[in-house]
Amino acid sequence: MEIIEIVMKLIKYIQRALLMAVMICTLNAVNLEAVEPDESLYDEKVDARDTTYATRSQQLLEKIDKAKEGKKVQMLLVQQQLLNKLRELPDKAEQPSNDEGLFDLNDRKKLQWQDVEQYLERYIGVIGQEKLSTQNLESTQKRKETLHRRLIALPENSDEENILQLQHAYQVRKLVHLKELDKHLKMRLEKAKDGYPQILDRINVDAKMVDVQAEKARRAREQLQRLEDEQILASPGEDAGIEQQESLLAGYLGQELGDDEKKEMHYEQLKLLELQTQKLSGDSQIFEANINFLQEEQKVLWFRLFGTTEEYFKLTDLSGDIDKKVSRLRKEAAHAQIRKYTYEKELSSLRGGNALIGPKSEELVMALDNRLSKTFTVLSGVYQQAEMLENKGRLLAKAIDLKQSALGSMVTKTREATDDIYEKAIHVLKYPIVSYSGMTFTLLLFLQIVVLLIFGIIINRLYGHVVMRMGRKRKWTERTIQLVHAVGKYPFIFLVAMVILSVVGISTSSLALVAGALSVGIGFGMQTIVNNLVSGIILLFDKSIRPGDFISLGEYSQTGGHRGNVVQMNIRATVLRTNDNINIIIPNADLMASQVVNWTYSDEKIRFRIPFSVAYGSEIDTVKAVVKKAVLDLPVVLSLPEPQIWMAAHAESSLSFLAAIWVEGQNARRPSYTFDIVLSAIYKTLAEHGIEIPMPQMDLRLRNTEHQSVEINSMTESIQNRMFAEARN
Repeated sequence: MEIIEIVMKLIKYIQRALLMAVMICTLNAVNLEAVEPDESLYDEKVDARDTTYATRSQQLLEKIDKAKEGKKVQMLLVQQQLLNKLRELPDKAEQPSNDEGLFDLNDRKKLQWQDVEQYLERYIGVIGQEKLSTQNLESTQKRKETLHRRLIALPENSDEENILQLQHAYQVRKLVHLKELDKHLKMRLEKAKDGYPQILDRINVDAKMVDVQAEKARRAREQLQRLEDEQILASPGEDAGIEQQESLLAGYLGQELGDDEKKEMHYEQLKLLELQTQKLSGDSQIFEANINFLQEEQKVLWFRLFGTTEEYFKLTDLSGDIDKKVSRLRKEAAHAQIRKYTYEKELSSLRGGNALIGPKSEELVMALDNRLSKTFTVLSGVYQQAEMLENKGRLLAKAIDLKQSALGSMVTKTREATDDIYEKAIHVLKYPIVSYSGMTFTLLLFLQIVVLLIFGIIINRLYGHVVMRMGRKRKWTERTIQLVHAVGKYPFIFLVAMVILSVVGISTSSLALVAGALSVGIGFGMQTIVNNLVSGIILLFDKSIRPGDFISLGEYSQTGGHRGNVVQMNIRATVLRTNDNINIIIPNADLMASQVVNWTYSDEKIRFRIPFSVAYGSEIDTVKAVVKKAVLDLPVVLSLPEPQIWMAAHAESSLSFLAAIWVEGQNARRPSYTFDIVLSAIYKTLAEHGIEIPMPQMDLRLRNTEHQSVEINSMTESIQNRMFAEARN
């Protein structure tokens, strides 16, 4: 049976091949009389080409004089314009500016960094020109081929055929120029590549230059940190202002407004736009400081490579980290530019049309124009600098490879060869083989299907072996083993089938509807269990809570006041171990439904605010100074970020302060222990410096009347008697 099926498939393939051959022969027969391009329009001989242009120009003038119809005259004028463009094209391609000695620095034994930096910028410029030239070459080639296909499908001596002939000739001549330019740029690029190792060998960098550059990078980092801190402090206020302005504008909706009210609403709209552009301007300043810091940081790596270190692998990792940050910064700058274009569009709609603009609005429009213009300048500069920094990062990676002597050279060549092979392989895999009903089948698609099938078969068999071994170990019955196997096997087969259908491009919406109908019945029957199971899966993939995290529940949760380390996350429940070594099992649904404070979500550093009080009359600056010094001396308190001592309130009997300290690691996971150490240190240092710690007080006012004096005396005697009795006991 298998042999018969193979023979039938071969017969079908032969039939398709014969059908394709018949179609090709038919098309060739139809195109025997097709119009061919007029080669005289782009002849290599200049005299012959000029003669053709002159003849055509004279013929066009005669036809224009004789033509009467407006459409006919218009077609002839288009031909005349195209012919003029052809005649204006130079005989030879325009070469770039003279680059004699552009990459020739052999006249110097040692090169300063300024010379090398200029060399890198020229190198990157040639890379960009060559890339752009290749894109233009490919685009022109496609346009020429398109015009050629359209040309051979037209009848001879028609106006459209003449126009296409001129357009095709223009693209052919332009293509020749672009090929010459691309060849020249490739030669320049090869020259830069060949001279790059010699340039690297002659760079002069000493240890002092490394230290100076490291100091510049440190100052740039501090500047960036200062701007980020300012943004963090200002961001809540800016967001609140924007929300308040949006709420104010929402009050105008649905109302009939007079001219004055429309002017006021227009002004409020501009105010909202001003707040938004102000926030965008702050973001752009941070982008600018960030790119400056990354530039200085990358320059440190260049200096370390040629001056003080041979830790090439470490330099490679650091360079890769900078490249990732630059790439992320480029994306953020691009998104910020989109926001800027949106704000410009809104401003354009607010300044024109039927908008009623008052004097205040006119001033605000001018200010917004100025701010958006400055923001655009900053964002454009950041984007260009990031692109330049990315290219320098690639050259730095190549320099690191080359500095590793023969091994580095081998790594570089291997990397380039691998990239080339990878690109060619991807091109072959993505080449369309068959197209049917809007779907394109490629070799990559077939490989994906085969890999998915093999993966499904392997996982299914492994699951069967695991179930068999577990059943024998736990002495399950044969029926139980089959049931457990079936419970996992068939849903997995269904899942693999759905994935394959999705990869192929077949819609699975109808299957999804059936699955949805079945899940409704299951959900009602096992609502609580399914809720916990689904919540557990979400928590496992979401990673907002992970084993080892220190979390707390209670203040904003319905599960009680719990705090501790997550020691285990199961599919149904999570195990939380408190500092008292008590294990608490919390259903996953409760974690999803309640608010959880994850103390170690991003890092281990946490700030504690520890309250303390001193008596009125204490010297505030002295209190802050001695307490800050005391907490800094504690091993549990981090010196960076620096502790802060803030006055919190003027209380009834004391001055209230807060000691804002940063801790990490186990000290962050034991808040009671940390509070004990810090409060003890504060108490001791206040006592040592003679600063009074107040106790609750109550003032008693006595009037000088005889009746009240008797009552007070009796009250005093009773209090004294009670105190003596308690003392005896």
